[in-house]
Amino acid sequence: MLKKELIQRISSLQETIKRCSLDAYIVTAEEDIWYYTNITYKPEERPFFIVIVPQQKPILIVPKLEEAHVHKAIIDCEIMYYYEYPSPAKENWYDILSGLLEKYARVGIENNVKAEVYFKIQAKELVCSDLVAVQRQVKSSLELEMIRTSAKICDESMQKIFDSVYPGASVVEIFAISKSIQNNLIRAGNFDPITTSLLTVAWPAPLSSMPHSIPGLNDRLGQGPNLAMCYFRINGYASECERTFFLKPPSGDEKELFQHMMNARERALSKIKAGVPTADIDAEAREYLIRNGLKDTLLHRTGHGIGLGNHEGPYIAEGSKDILKENMVISIEPGIYIEGLGGFRHSDTVLVKKDGYELLTAAPRNLEDLIINKPNRGSRIKGSIIRKSLRL
Repeated sequence: MLKKELIQRISSLQETIKRCSLDAYIVTAEEDIWYYTNITYKPEERPFFIVIVPQQKPILIVPKLEEAHVHKAIIDCEIMYYYEYPSPAKENWYDILSGLLEKYARVGIENNVKAEVYFKIQAKELVCSDLVAVQRQVKSSLELEMIRTSAKICDESMQKIFDSVYPGASVVEIFAISKSIQNNLIRAGNFDPITTSLLTVAWPAPLSSMPHSIPGLNDRLGQGPNLAMCYFRINGYASECERTFFLKPPSGDEKELFQHMMNARERALSKIKAGVPTADIDAEAREYLIRNGLKDTLLHRTGHGIGLGNHEGPYIAEGSKDILKENMVISIEPGIYIEGLGGFRHSDTVLVKKDGYELLTAAPRNLEDLIINKPNRGSRIKGSIIRKSLRL
């Protein structure tokens, strides 16, 4: 099934290349090459390339170090190699790639190419484009199955966070949850270390008002609003779930802010279906918050695409030109951030459908379910052990 999927992806790109009047197309980003070949690797300073030409086998250009590895590729492809980086003239990657391109008049290249790579490629005409990024936005049934699996583990992990937190819990205790998730994947025989990354974290209030800050390992969770995140890529496919939670009943102002966040989120979700401009979805949430006097609390767009990467197109943002299509996967996460108080944000992984949407993450969302007052005595003991072992 996977081989058939990869062949279909390459065939689709070949058809797009022809429609765009290109003779060949260069792909070099690690995720993009994995998308077409399922080959896992870490390029370091040695670049990989796959050159796609209509009605021909793909051509892989790889370092000699990886030649035997890539011969295990699922798809039928031609393999060329260069010795090392750097290499003498005629033996380095850019001489070999540029020599291959001599017979093509118009060559496309994905616009996520590194500048140092781009400027070493010699072609008669080199055209930057986003053919791969656009293709990746719409997910196949196989990809949706992988994302659903990732999202399910996200939900289970969020519940582990809720089962572990207590007043005074340290940030490092939440980080440590990701290790148990990794161990479970390994025990299940379902773990690729190259295409898997797992982050569980909780921002204590008021640090939760800075969503891209880095909490200290010994920072402690208090009343709230605290912000928990499960930010995963599992065997190639991403998902995310974020929840605002409290360890004591919130104040009246906190309840009001939480409800405004939920209202903005519901307005954004109500707009989701195939054919809708993503900027309209962002506007629905943003304009609600602005009408309610919260303009100065906004820090970011309403969402983004999810797939091989945790952040990719389409972007649910004011300046975006993207249009939703069926089987895209996105996040919806309007946020409110009050300096000195904290942040209010839920995020879900969301499947775009023809006439609506489906939430792929299903962790508790309502305020009453996010006031966590369980004693969690076992977690307190475990947390003490973790802190002592790390001398925190």
